[in-house]
Amino acid sequence: MSTPESIAELVKWIQNFDYRFFPNLDDIYPGWQDLLAKYDFQPAIIKEDDRLIVVQPKVAIACNLPQFLKQGDCQIEFSNLFFRGLKISLNHHNILTQLMIGLNTQPNARCRPFIQQLTANSFEVSLGQTTVILSAIETTDLCSCIDIICQAYKTAIVEFENNLETWELKFIEFGCVRGFHLFAVEQPLWELMYKFANEFDYIQGKSAWHIFHQEDASIRISRGIRDHAFICPQIDSFCALGEKIKINILYVINEVHFQSLTKAKNSLWSQSIGTRGTWTAKYTKEWLLNKYIPTVIEYYAPQNQSMIDELQQEIINFKFAHLTIQDINDIPDLLPYLRDIQVWLNIHQETISTVLLHPYYQAFTDLIRHTDSAIAGIEYILGNLRHVARKSLATEQRTTRNLKTVLSYLDEQVDRINNCEVESSHNANAITRIFIWIIENGNINFSQAQINLAKQALLPLWEQSRFEMRYVYLHSSK
Repeated sequence: MSTPESIAELVKWIQNFDYRFFPNLDDIYPGWQDLLAKYDFQPAIIKEDDRLIVVQPKVAIACNLPQFLKQGDCQIEFSNLFFRGLKISLNHHNILTQLMIGLNTQPNARCRPFIQQLTANSFEVSLGQTTVILSAIETTDLCSCIDIICQAYKTAIVEFENNLETWELKFIEFGCVRGFHLFAVEQPLWELMYKFANEFDYIQGKSAWHIFHQEDASIRISRGIRDHAFICPQIDSFCALGEKIKINILYVINEVHFQSLTKAKNSLWSQSIGTRGTWTAKYTKEWLLNKYIPTVIEYYAPQNQSMIDELQQEIINFKFAHLTIQDINDIPDLLPYLRDIQVWLNIHQETISTVLLHPYYQAFTDLIRHTDSAIAGIEYILGNLRHVARKSLATEQRTTRNLKTVLSYLDEQVDRINNCEVESSHNANAITRIFIWIIENGNINFSQAQINLAKQALLPLWEQSRFEMRYVYLHSSK
């Protein structure tokens, strides 16, 4: 088949081209990219409400960003005439599990799970159920669009969870209900909670407790003007045979609440958060446990004192799993965060961008620098270092096997990673295990500046691990 000499001939030629030989197209027709470039898109970024469109010369992505608990989606198009009419649609699950990993890395860095390099100028790209072969320029433009889209997508999710303080709570979805698990109570207590809410409907009185309204089986906490929160019951399906039925209490954003949050387009919905507006999940849980349920129990106590005494034993004050990083002033309090990062690294893909690892390696090496030399487990620490520094440990004859040697090797890793764009997740995991061991077993003399730098370096890395564990890998397992 002869090669084309004009755009019209190129279009006809493309229609009859055998796509299996696409990687060798440069050899067949060296000028094909110059002709196709005449069909390039005009670069642009357009944002309107929850819709974001990002365009590069070779790729355009239109995305509906997630709002509250409503999932988003996107559609990808290419300017290449090979893909004329091809529109690849990706749902919420596809975006999180395929596109979200490896942001801001080069296509050949092996950090993005949907990209496989074939030749120096061609990549196999899997998007949803569609696989295409793209040139290096097209793949670079695709990654550029994805980086902008996914950062906005992630920001929308993170801002929602930050604003409503839901990170510590398990996300639950059943039927048409999406919400966060607050706690569980036995069925008799839930029945009293629901009965109290019905009795104190806001249309039936004006007392301080007339702040409820019946919403099917749910409880709507509201004064009729501003909805504070919606509470939904769910029967605990994990109750063993013979056990008393447990009711999961969920904090939900339903359609009524969603409309009240979004009705003022000219103002940010987050501005309405507070005790006089939208309640956060954290505040709602504390209010239920510390105010509402004790009031319900006291109100119905004269009717059934024995049952009330039993139910009162269920109530346990709510505590967060971690002390917030900003409030940490002692090194051992960093351990829960390091363990979270270690779990994430254990299931992470082969390589990871070093952008967040640079300051992490440096700050924690400095933090543990003045550890008591009598620390136990030097062999364990060196064993982990062998996974990272195989070459130097194998070639150098260092007879001293003490903490000074460990710190020397850690400094080498700091220098090494400062000159790398990607790092093996296995290496980062081994370094994290070393930090955990030394903090658990060592007596560390540190300054305020050192722990502050460590907290500053740890926070963005931990936030990335928290996001991916909750949204990327949780969705991957479904």
